[in-house]
Amino acid sequence: MFKNRVSAGDAMMWHVWRMGLTAALTLSASAWVQGAAGPVSGKVYLTPGLAIYRAPDGADYDGGAALGIGYMVREDLGFELLYSSVNAYFDTPNGQTKADADLLWLNLIYRAGRSEWWQPFLLFGGGRSEIGNSEDAQFNVGFGVFGKVNPRLSYRADLRAVHSSDEGGIEPFAFIGLTASLGEIAPPPPPDADGDGVPDPRDRCPETPAGVQVDADGCPLDSDRDGVPDYLDDCPDTLAGAAVDAKGCHIEVVEDVSMEVVIEFDLDSAAIRASHYGDIRRVAEFMRTYADATAVLEGHTDVRGSDAYNQGLSERRANAVLSRLVDVEGIAPNRLRAVGYGKTRPLVETNTEPSHQRNRRVRSQADGTRVVIRMK
Repeated sequence: MFKNRVSAGDAMMWHVWRMGLTAALTLSASAWVQGAAGPVSGKVYLTPGLAIYRAPDGADYDGGAALGIGYMVREDLGFELLYSSVNAYFDTPNGQTKADADLLWLNLIYRAGRSEWWQPFLLFGGGRSEIGNSEDAQFNVGFGVFGKVNPRLSYRADLRAVHSSDEGGIEPFAFIGLTASLGEIAPPPPPDADGDGVPDPRDRCPETPAGVQVDADGCPLDSDRDGVPDYLDDCPDTLAGAAVDAKGCHIEVVEDVSMEVVIEFDLDSAAIRASHYGDIRRVAEFMRTYADATAVLEGHTDVRGSDAYNQGLSERRANAVLSRLVDVEGIAPNRLRAVGYGKTRPLVETNTEPSHQRNRRVRSQADGTRVVIRMK
């Protein structure tokens, strides 16, 4: 039934297989260290290896050389043409007979998932077999795995169930070999652990949360440069140089503010000189600026005259300033307090006219607070 062929075909197939293996190893020598397992998408690949097959009605398993060529149309899908030549042994009345089994299949290859070091795949296809002088159509289905050596080179193994249409039944087939992608392979991108688009070697912030915009150094954007990245900043327009809290908002502090104005009077008079109207206006503007400000108006006299008279005169002077602040400047009276000290607190104690003039006065002491941004 089967013709025992001369081994010249086997020798040629082994020669082709060795050439394919040598080419795969040579091509892989300059490959990059990083990449994913299996053939590269968009590249032709060679896959030399060893096939193990039991022919229909065969007496035993035997191996032989195999060589495939394929092309990955996309990351998960490709086509592969595989030729293998194995020995087939058959029991006959005259003893065991050997025949060459030549198999040629075109398969669809589908990669299930994708990882760097391991890559499972599925196979489905068909072709022709020639065993001795008998030909048959065959179909096969199977599964296998790629293991990464480097981005150009992978080792692979697969198992298939083969159906011969004339003979019927299921024949087992196994293949183990190498897969080498041909042509120029772009280097893999440098590692980027946080996925922010900035390679780890120049990423100054290697643990940036996913989805956060970063600058050229790989650090989260900080538009107002306050030290708090935008994705955590509740106050993105902070004043430059301001101290901020953990949410990026400036820190406010309360400061005391005050102003002092001295208004001098003529001898034995509580009338305000017109030249002092501007000073009183300054007090009013201060109190309008700081809404919590209050003012104490201290009336004084010179040291001449009786205590009782000077006490009353000092009080009239203080009230005169208070009245102008209320009636002319519109300051609420509950923010003002007038007090007279008579001649008990002279600024100058010498008995000269210039000294007396300095002592005839109302001292306005206004005090308030303001909220300011603390600077760094």
